[in-house]
Amino acid sequence: MIGLRTAVRILVLDPASRLLLFEGRDLSDPRDTERFWFTAGGGVNDGETLTEAAERELSEETGFHASALVGPFHQRDFTFMNHGEPQPQVEHYFATRTHTTDLATGGWTDLERRAVTAWRWWSADELATTELTYFPENLGELLRGATDLV
Repeated sequence: MIGLRTAVRILVLDPASRLLLFEGRDLSDPRDTERFWFTAGGGVNDGETLTEAAERELSEETGFHASALVGPFHQRDFTFMNHGEPQPQVEHYFATRTHTTDLATGGWTDLERRAVTAWRWWSADELATTELTYFPENLGELLRGATDLV
């Protein structure tokens, strides 16, 4: 098992309070059949505060610069399969609102370019009724909380 990873997740809301999610795939899956949706975010670098990591991840993954980043307002501890390896992780959740829905993906890593297959904005109703897999499982509740914060 890989060592504990500290990460930040950012709930990015557009003017209509829709949530930005990315569709990903597990690169270790030889059949390439599993897809799942997740928020912006990633690992915290050595010497970085949680807020600095959230600001960096937001910029790298979306091109957005948070004028009003709120958080962390939630924490999740769990283990997930990180491209075939069990990865314990503690996630710290932030929220922000953007006035544009056009992403700039020039800051993506090679891994992100290979693993992320799509992105889109989701309404709370769409999240509540979809049969697609998304993480974390309580994302609808987190979205409602984030909407009140930003």
